[in-house]
This record gives sequence, C-alpha cells and structure tokens, in this order.
Amino acid sequence: MRFVFLDNDTKLLFATAYDGEWDPYIDDFATKIPDFMDYLFSNVEGWPGIASPEVKDFIVRYQIPAEAWFVSHPNVTVAETNRLKRLDATVQKFLGDLN
Repeated sequence: MRFVFLDNDTKLLFATAYDGEWDPYIDDFATKIPDFMDYLFSNVEGWPGIASPEVKDFIVRYQIPAEAWFVSHPNVTVAETNRLKRLDATVQKFLGDLN
C-alpha cells in the first residue's frame, strides 16, 4: 500500500497490489481497518465511507489498473509463499539441531 500526494497536495494516489479476488480484498479494508480508511479518505471529494454500500462503486470509478505487472512466481500465492517460508525455517532449525 502506497500513498503519494500529487499536484501541490490536491490529489492523492493510493496504490496497492493484492493477491486474490478484488471483492474480498476491498472487504478486508472495511472489516480490518475501517477507521483508518475513513480517516485517510474523509477529505476526498465524494468519499461515501468505507462502510457504505456505495464504496466499491466509488473505488471502481477512480481506480486505474496497472498497465503491466511482474510476477516472479505466478503459480504461488502470497499465503503459499508465507507457508513455504515457515516450512523452510522449521527445516533449517531441524537441520541445525542435528549438527
């Protein structure tokens, strides 16, 4: 998640990337950080509030999809990557304990 102020601080660029489906990703903002989202966007013209049924329409109206995207491991999700990291740490500890 990145925030960039543009045009003498009159515009806000909110850039984010996600792994998975769009709807649950936006739902996570509403359920996990609703106060933060409303604090950040409360001064954005037309912001309906993160709990509003119209918030997804608002986001879609202003979102700009990336023109290109690099994915180093297209068949591995973020969740799987985290699981593999935990597995690696466990295996490395086990091997270290054998020595």
